[in-house]
Amino acid sequence: MPAVFLRKLITRVLLLFALFYLFTHPTSAAEVVQHTVRVLHAAADNAAGFIGRLT
Repeated sequence: MPAVFLRKLITRVLLLFALFYLFTHPTSAAEVVQHTVRVLHAAADNAAGFIGRLT
């Protein structure tokens, strides 16, 4: 039981921090999201290229 409580607590703290950051630094938060999307897009392209070369 304590592990579940700790996981919920950490999740809530991280969510509150993200919301605080979003409302106090909206431009920086948008840049972080854009960067994350670009990284995920590049990773998906690389994975697709790798799989395409296997066949």
